[in-house]
Amino acid sequence: MNPHSSTPKIGNLTLKNPFIMGSMHLGFEGKTGVAYRLASFYNRRFEGGVSFIVTGGISVNEVGRGSKHFFNIQNPEHAHELKDMNSLTKGKGTMCAQLFHAGRYAADRSCVAPSAIRAPINRYIPKELTEEECWETIKDFGIAAKIAKDCGFGAVEIMGSEGYLLNQFFSGVTNKRDDFFGGDSERRMNLSIEVVKEVKKNLPDGFPIVFRMSGIDLIPGCPTFEEVCELATKLKNVGASALNIGIGWHESRIPTISQLVPRGAWARIAGQIKEKVTGIPIIASNRVNDPKTMQHIFDHQLADIISMARPFLADPDIIRKIETGSEKRINTCIACNQACLDHAFQEKAVSCIVNPEALNEEKYIYSKPVAKRKVVVVGSGPGGLEAARACAKLGHRVTLLEKSSSLGGQFQIAAEIPGKSEFKETIRYFENELPALGVEILLHTEGTSKLLESLNADQVIFATGVTPRKFQIPGMDQLPIGTYVDYLSGKFIPGKKVAVIGGGGIGVDVAHKLTEDHDPTFSSYDEKYNIKSFVNVGIQKHQAQREVAVFRRSGKHGAGLGPTTFWALKQELDSSGVQFFTGLDYKEITKEGLLVQFKNGDSFLYPCDSILLCVGQEKENTLATEYAKQHPSKVVLIGGAKDASGVDAKRAFLEGLEAAHAIK
Repeated sequence: MNPHSSTPKIGNLTLKNPFIMGSMHLGFEGKTGVAYRLASFYNRRFEGGVSFIVTGGISVNEVGRGSKHFFNIQNPEHAHELKDMNSLTKGKGTMCAQLFHAGRYAADRSCVAPSAIRAPINRYIPKELTEEECWETIKDFGIAAKIAKDCGFGAVEIMGSEGYLLNQFFSGVTNKRDDFFGGDSERRMNLSIEVVKEVKKNLPDGFPIVFRMSGIDLIPGCPTFEEVCELATKLKNVGASALNIGIGWHESRIPTISQLVPRGAWARIAGQIKEKVTGIPIIASNRVNDPKTMQHIFDHQLADIISMARPFLADPDIIRKIETGSEKRINTCIACNQACLDHAFQEKAVSCIVNPEALNEEKYIYSKPVAKRKVVVVGSGPGGLEAARACAKLGHRVTLLEKSSSLGGQFQIAAEIPGKSEFKETIRYFENELPALGVEILLHTEGTSKLLESLNADQVIFATGVTPRKFQIPGMDQLPIGTYVDYLSGKFIPGKKVAVIGGGGIGVDVAHKLTEDHDPTFSSYDEKYNIKSFVNVGIQKHQAQREVAVFRRSGKHGAGLGPTTFWALKQELDSSGVQFFTGLDYKEITKEGLLVQFKNGDSFLYPCDSILLCVGQEKENTLATEYAKQHPSKVVLIGGAKDASGVDAKRAFLEGLEAAHAIK
């Protein structure tokens, strides 16, 4: 695709290409001494080809901070930090300050809202703003805009989406007041309209003002599409330079950005608004991560500009790679949320599972001279792939050994889970990136001590992964039994009524695949969640072709899965009739099914015709142990081979990167 086919304007600013980096909270805002780290992150993205970057939310006043990890631009120390950041990014591109007010989402007992209605995701009941306080808040947006310009920002974005304060005022679900700022649809728009007017008044003519508005709230009872378009038109008329179309509230029960969401699923909402509102750019966002989806959006005129956030975490050079025809070398965002949104909501520094260098730009440096070594990497799962890439980029001579016919290890298996096909994009990236960096890849090659001796490596990184943990109870010969590896690799086909033994992350993922295999109930994501109704959205119940029950000895099912994704997966499993049992011991498998005993002593026979084992993993380090007897100083273990307990791809990628940079 040609990213320069359109160069839209936002206010008096002409973009270099029709892409912007959207707002993304990085997890360490609100502190002093972080300007350099912020600038390092943003400058790396400017170098990759994007020319317009929106910050994470910067609160317009103290009560509007989402938490202590947000800047308050009216705090002089915070403003100074932002000014320092902008001085370090000057000349690289346009930094856009997102002017933000959390409203009832603020994690503080002093939070405020249009009405005193508690958010389902907040423990505090908000204070209802008086009409006078509403006008004071409007003035705070104007003051914040002026400070932003004085701090060196070249644009502002007003946050009116995702269920934050301005969005709360627009929705009849959260706005029950009866004054200038509420009472009917017209008056519920007034806070947003007055904010734009005040911001415009405090900035020079033509200064870019983006308004991020909610295209669809995905909350039952939310504004209609007609009301959304009316607000969009009024925002344009009072001075918004562009409309960035957000999707969904944080409390919505409809996933909007996870792997379960098809690529580009929400661009049509932006397109429908674009049909009604002309004269200013319309920006589409959410689950746009590859050139094909981008091209589709432009070809069908669904948006003038595409906003991406997490794809720039995964690959800061995504635009440059598109420009140079190197799309196959794009490290695609897989929408897993594990190191980005999960970290942000836990108030930890953000990074990226497939690019652990993100937000660590000053730590992992490739320009410094290193002694060139001969490195052998055994195993091509996530850890092995990243170790090989980083070693080669550092200038080492790298050989990668993989016993199977393709790269990826357990990522290949995990890609069979519904919604996780994006993992194949990561494998595609490494299949192209490693040869480009000069890595010698030996497929169909079993690692042996003899082979390692012949390769005469200075360092051997063992990324040999894990194997399914062994499991035994009486009656294992009574029913067909397979492990999760057997099932996901196509070696074992379960029956119509399946008991899954093990309810951790692997167990619930397997249950998801079991219920979706060959299930024609829903023809689309829209149909599954009743999106077309607009105001009556929600997951639709259906009966899967298989009956599935997931058993766990103790603890919560899905433990270890991310908080921003597991709720959506659990919702899909519930809608498919999956049963969950915990607090039990496994007693026996009979021809009739699985017999368990609960902690209270009651026995229960679950009738089933097959069993799937998801009982954990054990490290596979046999070769490493053998090789270490002769060469202990050369051996490095990473990922599951190092420690199988709690291993996941996030840890494996990071350990692969760390192992490469630790080579002396």
